Amino acid sequence: MVKNLKLGEILKLAGIIDDFQLNSALSYQRHWGGRFGESLIKLGYLTEAKLQSFLSKQFDLPQIELFGRKISEDVLAYISLEKAREFHVIPVERREISGTMHLVVAMTDPTNLMVIDSMQFMTGCRIKPALASAEAIGAAIESCYGVETDQQEELDLALEDLAPPPVATKKAPPVSSSLAVSPSALKRLEERYENLVSLLLDRGVLNHKDLDELM
Repeated sequence: MVKNLKLGEILKLAGIIDDFQLNSALSYQRHWGGRFGESLIKLGYLTEAKLQSFLSKQFDLPQIELFGRKISEDVLAYISLEKAREFHVIPVERREISGTMHLVVAMTDPTNLMVIDSMQFMTGCRIKPALASAEAIGAAIESCYGVETDQQEELDLALEDLAPPPVATKKAPPVSSSLAVSPSALKRLEERYENLVSLLLDRGVLNHKDLDELM
C-alpha cells in the first residue's frame, strides 16, 4: 500500500514531516517546479542524506556511489540524454535475471511510479531503482554522456556565427545580389542563436527575466 502513495504522504505517515511542511513543500514545488524531495531540502525541512537513508530503508533499495563511476555506452544507450535530464536519472548497469533484462537506474525518488513505468516502456527492461543524490546524478549525466564537451563545441560554433565581421580597412565593394544571404543560411543562424540562448540558460549565465528584457 505504501508503494502506491506519493513521497510526501509516505514521509508524513512516517512522522518525518508534518502537514504544514507537506503543504509548504507542495506550494514551493508548484511555484518553482522541480521534484518534491528537492523542495523539502531547499526549505530546510530535512537533509538529502536523511531523505536518502529513509527511502533506502523504507523500500529496501541500495544507495549507489556515482562519483568516479564508469558506465558503459551500451547501458547509457537505454535512456537518452534528454530523458535522463527530464527524469533526473541515469542507468548504471543491466542484469539478466531469470531470462528478463533488468536495468539498474540511479534516481532520487523511487516512489515516482510514472517515471519508472515510462522507463520500463521505453527500455523494455524491468527497472530496478537505486538511490543517489540529486547532485551526484546531475554530475554523472554531464560526465557520462559527454555533455560538457558537446555543449562547449556548440557554444563555440554559435559564438562564431554571432560574432561581428572584422572591420574592413578599405572601402568594400557594393554587395551584389549573388552574395545575399540565403534562407537556409538564415535558418542555420537562427538555430545557432537558439542553441546559444539555451546553453546560457542551462549554465545559469542568463535567466528568463534577463532574456525577456533583451527581447
